[in-house]
Amino acid sequence: MKKVYLLVLASGVSSVAFSAGFALYEGSARGNALGGSVVGKAVDASANFYNPATLSDLTNTVITIGMTTEHPTADIHYDGHPSRKMDPGCFILPHAYLAQPLPYDFTFGVGVAPEYGLGTRYHRNWSMAWDTCDTTIKGIVFNPNLSYGVTKDWSISAGIRLMYFSFDQHSDQMAVSDGQNYGIVRDHLKGDNGMIDWGWQISSRYKITEKLSAGVMYKSFIDCKIKGHNRTSVEGYDDSAIGPQVQKGVESALAPYIGLPFYSTLYQQSYAKAYSEAVQKAHSLVNYGAASADGTASAKVRLPQSLTMGLNYDVLDDLHLGTTVTWTQWSCMKGINFDLPGNNDKTVPLKWNDAWRFGFGAAYDLTKEFTLMGSYVFDQDPCRKYQGSSMLPPGDRHIATFGLGYKWGNLDISTSYGLVFMNGDPLYVKDATGTRHKLETSNGISHAVAVTVSYRF
Repeated sequence: MKKVYLLVLASGVSSVAFSAGFALYEGSARGNALGGSVVGKAVDASANFYNPATLSDLTNTVITIGMTTEHPTADIHYDGHPSRKMDPGCFILPHAYLAQPLPYDFTFGVGVAPEYGLGTRYHRNWSMAWDTCDTTIKGIVFNPNLSYGVTKDWSISAGIRLMYFSFDQHSDQMAVSDGQNYGIVRDHLKGDNGMIDWGWQISSRYKITEKLSAGVMYKSFIDCKIKGHNRTSVEGYDDSAIGPQVQKGVESALAPYIGLPFYSTLYQQSYAKAYSEAVQKAHSLVNYGAASADGTASAKVRLPQSLTMGLNYDVLDDLHLGTTVTWTQWSCMKGINFDLPGNNDKTVPLKWNDAWRFGFGAAYDLTKEFTLMGSYVFDQDPCRKYQGSSMLPPGDRHIATFGLGYKWGNLDISTSYGLVFMNGDPLYVKDATGTRHKLETSNGISHAVAVTVSYRF
């Protein structure tokens, strides 16, 4: 029996935080407000996230907890159709850290924070339902670190990154056989890696002068093996694509009889019979394809390595500047390999480019209690024009963030608000029949609100 293959894509249309790739950089409210430019100087226990080598700046036990909320929206244009509003709702990204000084110039730190995330939600009747209706990706890292002060000016650190990575997608897949689309089958692909995959990181910080310090941090690849299930259902199966194909075939077969007296009757009888047989065959193929695609599924995802560098400079006692740059090797994600039930295995090609992220931040101490902060970040788009997935919208990101810090004894409260702007270039994606579709994103905006509380014991 000829099989119908269901095209299952790991895709979405907008990342949770509108970040390059689907990486997240929201480690704390103060870090957000400063555009991540805290690589050379620790401000709280979120140093575990930004550069653990700076943990040596913390001479007391420090606990830091908080969250960032993200609300991305955008207008999506598909093959010239009227635009659709992308609004997956509000996402909450929590973070928690601990810094504990130890004897002999060691400092132990541990952090839990999301480093990867993607979220989309659309009506099931939108034009790219074959690609995604609802997609969620979560990548949360549990990260213990050990920092050591080699000298009073130079410190180093090393840590382990235990990754929990999950994928959940609903879509209306095309039921395709021999390049022909016989309709749609509803599909739900879900799985996670059980937090068994890990990577590592190392970092360093050097105080060039009393006011100027530099930091660098490297994060390794993490190869995630996701296991779960693929569920299919023929509920809502659409066979409207069958009629035109059958009609074309019957007309071609009856062409020699045009003009004969019995042509009209012969045509009607032959067409009715051929159409009925084709519909039954298509339903059988779709049912078989859906059944064969239902069962245990797995996927492999290589998360990229990255290198972050930064400078921090205390211009005055109450004015502090910082800058940071991050290189991420998104080109390692040549594709996502899915091992699906039956003969439905699929590799979704991505072929992303490496990307850069630049951040500039400033903090001004209004009083001993209040600090005003602001930053600008440029986040480069890794997408290529032609690729196999609409996993994130194409286009560079411009991020402006403002924040306010308040100190009350051993308590430090920071808040921030960030606005992300993005307008994308056209992206071209192929469906299961090989047809190429044009996808554009405009008016991309994300609102990011964060609050972080730190306490020094």
